[in-house]
Amino acid sequence: MSPNYAYITISTSKSYLLGIMAMYLCLKQTGTTIPLYAMLPTDLINKESELCNRLKANGINIIEYSDSISIPQQLIDSNENHGDSRFSHTFDKLLVFEQTQFDKIVYLDADIYILHNLDHLFELPHMSAMIAGKSYPGNEDWIDLTSGIMTIIPEKGLSKQFEKLIPDVIKAKGICGDQDILQAYYTDWTKRPELDMGEKYGVIAYYAKYYEQHLGYKYTNQVDDPYSVAVIHYAGEMKPWMQHWSPLSVLKQELQLAALRLLHKRNTDAVLLEYKHLVRKARKMLYAK
Repeated sequence: MSPNYAYITISTSKSYLLGIMAMYLCLKQTGTTIPLYAMLPTDLINKESELCNRLKANGINIIEYSDSISIPQQLIDSNENHGDSRFSHTFDKLLVFEQTQFDKIVYLDADIYILHNLDHLFELPHMSAMIAGKSYPGNEDWIDLTSGIMTIIPEKGLSKQFEKLIPDVIKAKGICGDQDILQAYYTDWTKRPELDMGEKYGVIAYYAKYYEQHLGYKYTNQVDDPYSVAVIHYAGEMKPWMQHWSPLSVLKQELQLAALRLLHKRNTDAVLLEYKHLVRKARKMLYAK
């Protein structure tokens, strides 16, 4: 029997549904046949039923859930006071670990642009992840996992174990998100180098040009090349799909992209233009009248 694999992403906000659509399109461009599932809370599905139905109509499977990870008001307030309120909305990602209807999961944040086929990540061991941004100047002491992309073997009860750690992590850090909880639970991750996928699986967008110009990262189809970028991660509050471009700006972007393609020049600027093009396609699919 073939293993039951799934790509899974999650959103608690309407604003990320377009990101999921765009991520699905770039995932399909890689030629994968493994399905994508979007975990969405019941209240979001009820409020945005039309958009959720369009996700389904376009090939994205929906997993509805009603029990969110409980976090104390103290943490919500602390995250907000430190300008990191978005972290308070990431804890439901821990529910992905409960999806035991699948043999193995590759979790994907919705704010990524996928450039390579990622199916080989299913062959990696549980909790394979990466350390995003560790090679950027000033981040040399970053050694802990990033939760943007993970290979997961799901297990019932894991989310409850994660939830128990929240008070201790709050006490130690003051502010936190899902990633901090995973780092606290998988304390031996830093001692297991075989779990580190490599930075190519989540180059942070605002570091990408530095990685290209100073570290030798490039945009090719060489899946086995550790310096061929597989994923760009649009971390931060403002996502490309949250931007609105005037018709003139869109025309300029399309002309720039066409020129770069004619020159066979694929660099960080070209990849951003590609992603914006994909976002516009996703917007038409999701909001078509």
